[in-house]
Amino acid sequence: MTALSTRERDRRAQRVFFVVMAVVLAVADVWLHFHAGVIRPSAFWVPTVVGLLYGAVVWPLGLRQESRWWPNLVAAGFLGGFLVLIATKTFSPYAWFLAVVIGTLLFQAALPPKRPAARVAARLPLTDVRPWTGSGVTATAVERPFGKSRTKPTVALTTQDGATAFLVMELASFFDGDAAIAESANGEQLTFLTRKGVAAKSSVLDDATTGMADGTLFLHSAKDESRPAAVFSDDDAAAFEQWVRTLPED
Repeated sequence: MTALSTRERDRRAQRVFFVVMAVVLAVADVWLHFHAGVIRPSAFWVPTVVGLLYGAVVWPLGLRQESRWWPNLVAAGFLGGFLVLIATKTFSPYAWFLAVVIGTLLFQAALPPKRPAARVAARLPLTDVRPWTGSGVTATAVERPFGKSRTKPTVALTTQDGATAFLVMELASFFDGDAAIAESANGEQLTFLTRKGVAAKSSVLDDATTGMADGTLFLHSAKDESRPAAVFSDDDAAAFEQWVRTLPED
């Protein structure tokens, strides 16, 4: 049986947490209904059913849109519905509020965000992994001390700005789409791995990559913030990702 990585265990634990929170909120929702003096069942069930649908369908779809105004519109509908129910006093605003949250939690637990399909690569012991070189970058797989008595698989990188290191877990999370930016390990020269177009406009990362095509993979070091430390060609970016996927995360 294949052992789960730390990130995979964290994902499972998060889904269990979402379910537990949904159950706790559902109990709180029913308790508020019976202790708020509400007589008409419809005052509770109508906003509950509509809120569950809103939380399980509209809210997740809105947040997963690439457009920035969609999440704002969905949040405005959620808060607007809550305020309208408070003002009109026709249905329970608390039933609406909690039902939306419960629906969202259950949706996230059942259908977490889809991640890009990972390129399949066999995991290798660190001692069997050869260094990777390309686009002015040399990467070597090493064990790095972590805490008092532990070590973690790490990628030592060398660029024109010197040496730094990233935890394999951090790089794997980046290539899986869990994180938009990977940051070097604590105690190492501060360096970021990301793609053009991810950082906010007028940020240091954006200013340093003027004229670069969106989606281009690059390294940026705090040693010289005026330019990238390295820019990966398309072929080297794919090869480096595949190389990282051969490394154990834990």
